[in-house]
Amino acid sequence: MVLVNVPSPALVEHIGRLGFDAAFIDCEKGSATTERIEEMCRGARAAGIASVVRPWCPDPGLISRYLDLGADGIMLAGVDEVAAASALVDAVRYARWSDWAEKLVIAIIESPAGIDRLPELLAVEGVDVWFVGPNDLAHRMGFPGGASRPEVRAAIDRALRTISSAGRVAGTLASPGRNTELLAAGARFLLTRSNELMARGAAQFFDDIQAAKAAASTRENQP
Repeated sequence: MVLVNVPSPALVEHIGRLGFDAAFIDCEKGSATTERIEEMCRGARAAGIASVVRPWCPDPGLISRYLDLGADGIMLAGVDEVAAASALVDAVRYARWSDWAEKLVIAIIESPAGIDRLPELLAVEGVDVWFVGPNDLAHRMGFPGGASRPEVRAAIDRALRTISSAGRVAGTLASPGRNTELLAAGARFLLTRSNELMARGAAQFFDDIQAAKAAASTRENQP
């Protein structure tokens, strides 16, 4: 799944053409308006991929609105207690009573307490993906901006293994150079960002240009 950093329906469609499975529309931190969310969800349908929206709070009315706008799934942050997980499932089921089983329900675990409660949380039926959020987890472990610290990585891997061992789908944020480890720990649902994809593509482009310039300079200096 790709976080669409720029609220653009055309970008959503392009993500689908690149082979990704879903577009993530972040309304907790993003700037997409209600109308633009609807257009982005429509763009996902046109591309044959799913659209997943994260609301800024767990209000059932807000969840219902996003689903009515065409979202194929809801991704909710801070689901660290059984009651919160059950409320999320109930909100989706109530809003889409006729087809709720076809909607993606993604719960984000982002605290040490949430990881400790995973055995109870995983017993909640109706959550399709249990997603471990590395950045907020690092912050709550006392390491703001320290998602790459060994302590945080160990906590993420432990959570992924716990989720996967229970027969549930585990997810987390993709990390260049560490994705093999994440998959080995049990991750089956990976999230990346469109900004990161463009940054990596740009870096490759400029590396290629520099290599071409170096090769041309070498040829020119040959006797």
